[in-house]
Amino acid sequence: MKTILFPALALFTLVHPMATAQTDTGSPKLPGRLPLLDRDGDNRISREEAGGRPFFNFLDQDKDGYITAGEAARLKKRPPGPNTPSAQPVAIGPDATTYKKAADYSAKNNGRAVLIMRNGEVVFERYDNGFNADTNTHLHSATKGFWGPVIAAMIEDGLVDSFDEPAAKTLTEWADHPRKSRITLRHLLSLSAGLVQDVKNLQGHARETLAPDLYRHSIGVMALREPGVHFQYGPSCYYVLGEIMKRKLAEKKQTPLDYLKQRILDPIGVTTGEWVHDASGNPHIPNGAHMKAREWAKYGQWLLQGGEWQGKQLVRKDLLKELVVPGGVNPGHGLALWLNHPEGQGAQSIQNAPDGSPGGWIFQGGCTDLFAALGAGKNRMYVIPSLDMVALRMGDTDNDRFSDDTFLRLLLTAEKE
Repeated sequence: MKTILFPALALFTLVHPMATAQTDTGSPKLPGRLPLLDRDGDNRISREEAGGRPFFNFLDQDKDGYITAGEAARLKKRPPGPNTPSAQPVAIGPDATTYKKAADYSAKNNGRAVLIMRNGEVVFERYDNGFNADTNTHLHSATKGFWGPVIAAMIEDGLVDSFDEPAAKTLTEWADHPRKSRITLRHLLSLSAGLVQDVKNLQGHARETLAPDLYRHSIGVMALREPGVHFQYGPSCYYVLGEIMKRKLAEKKQTPLDYLKQRILDPIGVTTGEWVHDASGNPHIPNGAHMKAREWAKYGQWLLQGGEWQGKQLVRKDLLKELVVPGGVNPGHGLALWLNHPEGQGAQSIQNAPDGSPGGWIFQGGCTDLFAALGAGKNRMYVIPSLDMVALRMGDTDNDRFSDDTFLRLLLTAEKE
């Protein structure tokens, strides 16, 4: 039986000082590292200041939308007991009970589907809020998770030299640029190329200001920073990658989407729904896919199996392993996939695990081998090799309070919400 740690360890690290401090007026002050989150200096933490951290609901005892010094201090003074969250390992035994708890939490937050695979078999599948197994859901930015394996396949097929191939080898107009000439495919996939994101012209799928040719527009954005120095989430790197793939595949008369289907999806029997295209006919690289839960789960299972399907290695395993190696700029992001690394962060720097957490920013309780594709609408594909598990959560609204950490805690442990 495997064990993981409940994220209470991180919570106690955050709020448990050697002694409770006082303000100048003698009233209790927020303990531990909580003052670091108190941006307006009012000696309390609002939901917005907490930035979605899962400890918020636990500490906000009166549910008024704020953590006060008194509420944090009560946790510090609370004696340990058999039902008290602690830093001790909690036995992991995901089963029908934990799956249902996680699915209930998802449904309460407008979720459409929860699907769990273990050892290559679907062990739990549920649809909620009027949706069913035939629903194709827009994956939004979880679409990004397809393109690291595509570049790996292109390396195996001799279309790309390596992940460290300079983008300027294909984008010859970048050859003499002082910064762009040094950008590699690895920089693009790890979101560390230093390019301006140009959200107005590149972000989303229905924005009126979108450039008519997203690929061509992306290669003209400014290189504001040195490559390999700064992590910045956004669409620019992926559309540049789209232009590179488009040019490399021109002789084959394939689009990047054609190649993805021919090289990976078709051999494992995965079909997609609608795929968003720009006004020039280019498939959206960072956010275009619509899929059914079972189709997306099969793709996750293929990733879990290291590129093998029914006895055939479709993409070299060593190349796929590179996708989940923590990057130097952001250890929470590999090549087109998010990682549950203890020192990593999410799309924003505020999305991280408190010091002392045994896990990472996705799940603070452990499973540091977890990697994921994450998108708007709280679409999630979690792959956990140590548990031989693929877990999906699908939705299509951001008007909820879904938390990765809460969902995974309910899914993997005996703890309550």
